[in-house]
Amino acid sequence: MTLSQHISSAAGRRSGVTVWRQIADTLTSEIRDRAYVETGKLPGEIDLAARFAVNRHTLRQAVAALQTEGLVRIEAGRGTFVQHELLDYAISNRTRYSENLLRQGLLPSQQLLSAREMLAPERAARELKLAKGDSVLMVELLDEANEAPIGLATAYYPARRFAGMLEMLTQGTRSSDILKHFGVQDYLRQKSRITTQLPSEETARLLKQSSNRPVLCVECVDVDMNGVPIKYGETVFCGDRLQLVINAGDGA
Repeated sequence: MTLSQHISSAAGRRSGVTVWRQIADTLTSEIRDRAYVETGKLPGEIDLAARFAVNRHTLRQAVAALQTEGLVRIEAGRGTFVQHELLDYAISNRTRYSENLLRQGLLPSQQLLSAREMLAPERAARELKLAKGDSVLMVELLDEANEAPIGLATAYYPARRFAGMLEMLTQGTRSSDILKHFGVQDYLRQKSRITTQLPSEETARLLKQSSNRPVLCVECVDVDMNGVPIKYGETVFCGDRLQLVINAGDGA
């Protein structure tokens, strides 16, 4: 017997607990297990009513309870959108990806998607203060928290200063250790620019979200302790999985 059959059968219903509450509890468990992370919304009212073998009035009571509890957001004509618990991602002059996650008890990991040397794009050249015709090392990473994707990061480093970085990355060397290898013992976030946009089909696929849900975009420039730019980065974050926290007191 499936879970929905168990709930919808008279014998399976918990004594003293209304049917709509049991449906709400089931959907709550599924939301917390991230069952709807790819679509970002619950199935339609007709489908849910059929699944639990209840009338639409009972189903609406259950969904209304979820909205009251802050688990979903009902938008007339569009559907019922899931409000997953958001993780905090601090933006300051010492923004560190791993530290942001570890502080919240999450396991950070990154997948190296691509790494190559190329002519510096106009924006990267300007932010890194490179001359026309200079090259950069482009690194694309998929950022994960507890193995779930949260962001797609593209970083550009001056090729002349960091010659050999790509080989170290493909060998699994951590970014912080690579920077130290090149004499960058510490660095600061000089600036961050935050916008929103709709993801491309490929970005949506990598982040496991629909392409009609906006992503948070963070452009940044990191500098060494002498103020020389060492990285220009562009990261798109899943807007329904994290929230950006600006720490003004830390010089963000």
